[in-house]
Amino acid sequence: MIELLSQILNGLVIGNVYALVAIGFALIFGVTNLINFAQGSLLMLGAFLAYTGTMIGLPLVLAAALSVVATTGLGMLIERVALRPLENAPFIAPLLSTLAITFMLDQAAEIVWSPEAHPFPSPLSQYSLRIGAAYVTGMDAAILAVSLAAMGGLWLFLTRSWHGRALRAMSQDMDAVRQMGVRTERLRLLAFGLGAALAAVAGIMVAMYYQTVYPQMGIPFGLKGFAAALLGGLSSIPGAVVGGLLLGMFEALAVGYVGEGFRDMVAFGILLLIVTFRPQGLLGDRRLDALGGSRGASGVMPSSSILMGQGGQPLPAVRRLSLPYPALALCLCLLALLPLLPLSGSAGILFLGFAGFFGAGAYIAAILAKAGAPADLALLAAALGCALIAGLVGLATSGLTGHVVGLATLAVGMLLWLAMLNWTDVTGGPNGIFGIPRPSLSFLPEVPMSSVAAQYWLALALLVLAVSGLGRLLASPVGLSWRAIREDRLAAHAAGLPVRRYLVIAFAIAGLCAGLAGGLYAFLHRFISPDSFRMDTSFLLVAIVVLGGLGNLTGAVLGALALIVLPEALRDTAEFRMILFGAVLYLTLRFRPQGIAGVH
Repeated sequence: MIELLSQILNGLVIGNVYALVAIGFALIFGVTNLINFAQGSLLMLGAFLAYTGTMIGLPLVLAAALSVVATTGLGMLIERVALRPLENAPFIAPLLSTLAITFMLDQAAEIVWSPEAHPFPSPLSQYSLRIGAAYVTGMDAAILAVSLAAMGGLWLFLTRSWHGRALRAMSQDMDAVRQMGVRTERLRLLAFGLGAALAAVAGIMVAMYYQTVYPQMGIPFGLKGFAAALLGGLSSIPGAVVGGLLLGMFEALAVGYVGEGFRDMVAFGILLLIVTFRPQGLLGDRRLDALGGSRGASGVMPSSSILMGQGGQPLPAVRRLSLPYPALALCLCLLALLPLLPLSGSAGILFLGFAGFFGAGAYIAAILAKAGAPADLALLAAALGCALIAGLVGLATSGLTGHVVGLATLAVGMLLWLAMLNWTDVTGGPNGIFGIPRPSLSFLPEVPMSSVAAQYWLALALLVLAVSGLGRLLASPVGLSWRAIREDRLAAHAAGLPVRRYLVIAFAIAGLCAGLAGGLYAFLHRFISPDSFRMDTSFLLVAIVVLGGLGNLTGAVLGALALIVLPEALRDTAEFRMILFGAVLYLTLRFRPQGIAGVH
């Protein structure tokens, strides 16, 4: 009983931090109908700016206050520069834009402060308070006090001030507020500023709680804050508080009774369950439909098509570049000369959680290869295994639409990554798998595959087969049905299309490609670890697909060449790679959301 009380108290402490981040998500979504994935990076920057202030001799309280002010300004700048120009862009554009900003800010933090963890002062940790049979440190008490003060101050602002009431009105009816003459642009800035301030406060408290700060801290805490917001209700600020506290307690209980490795699994497991079965959350309403959260064909909702703007009007038509698929396969064959040059290439699919499926394929192939299986059998098993996982995800989420499906794949991808990290007996844990054998093909035993060139030709052959097969599929009635579902699910249902079946097939094929790519990666590098399949790999694939053009195989190849070859040509500036990717993705969304080759 004593241990249970201690775990609950610990959960409430960290749950308050999650609640602050979740409130930022809920506040911004309620006013703008946007999910701001940059919240995690703002949390990280808030902690680092406070750390920098203490390093130059400022008192911690003053450094924290200045950090909150600076982060608030940055949050408003993000809305003004990166999101407002996309106000009439497709619904997917702002979400991907904030994802691009996240990786640009995280990479910039690594350049400025280095990728290493830095000690953060926590003067209150040496004090403790006894509550019954449990102990609470001074830092725990400070987090509770600051969190409650921030939440109470926000509640007073939203309920007593004119600007707060205007924000609440905007969350209920934006058009009515505009007709009353309210300048909604300034209120949007205010919402982003408040969200950034809450993220900065949360980041400083996280740094003090763990007594360390590092550039990659924003991603996990940002995603956990988002999971808490979804748990409580993404459109509900009280729900965000409830979701944060519940998530903190669930995590603490999992750590106390199962193990530390299950802390993050709880958060992403909850994210997957909520997105799949109750996307409006515990206390939220159905306004997640604005992001494509409605089930089945119920309700009229905005299209998730990249061709449809937020005003419901199609974007200007552009000429689409699409080679006939046999010609595209022939052009790919010409790339067989590339082993003579310092270049490399890759292709993938639009999965927010692609890295998890990619990594799962790599681990399946590596484990089978070390057990003595030939490369073709290992690659087949990797492809089919990932196709099965993706097909199950597609089956579970086939009643959902739009961004919610992407969030489900993100949760699954993170869960797969956590399995790689914690299933030590099978995956080797953080140490990974060493000494993966060079591939040997059972149908070509006399052909040596030890050279990089030979493996390149193997990968190229599989890429040509994939492009040829997928090209024929996209040109078939199945491909036409996929495009019909993408453009208007309601009309596809009304036309009698078996939507669920087609969606499961699409997920399975995407998983198959990811597993096959992961197996080839394992054979090429001969060493894999969870660090090889972090979220930035998913970001790279998103950038490739958006840059090339959704549903366009020609565009996917062009996007892959642009974003893979370019960093190799600029190897001396490798530390700016993610900043380059983020800038390319944002500029594509801003000036050509159809991509280089156009949407197929």
